[in-house]
Amino acid sequence: MNRIWKCLVAVLVTALLLVSVGNLAGCDRHSGSTWTAMDSGTTARLNGIWGSSSSDVFAVGMDLDSWNGVILHYDGSTWSAMTSGSSSLLHGIWGSSDSDVFAVGLLGTILHYAW
Repeated sequence: MNRIWKCLVAVLVTALLLVSVGNLAGCDRHSGSTWTAMDSGTTARLNGIWGSSSSDVFAVGMDLDSWNGVILHYDGSTWSAMTSGSSSLLHGIWGSSDSDVFAVGLLGTILHYAW
């Protein structure tokens, strides 16, 4: 059996969802017994992940072509890109709720998402 080692940069665990992100847009979901690749829809390097539920997950990173910050959102079925407005690599994300989320990056970058 061939085994592949993957660098996990961050792992999110919610009540019904276990997702990991890693280098080169790696995004995997754990079903309870096996890991399955998820299509993140990006080639960005993903560095951080946070979610308030299994249908509200955010991932952050950096676009490898433009070096701009990248924010993705997972709604329980698909990942979609959000506008970050940042030209800095983003490496962390955390929130107190689904409507109060902070992303952080290089050079003191702090982004706040609220609705």
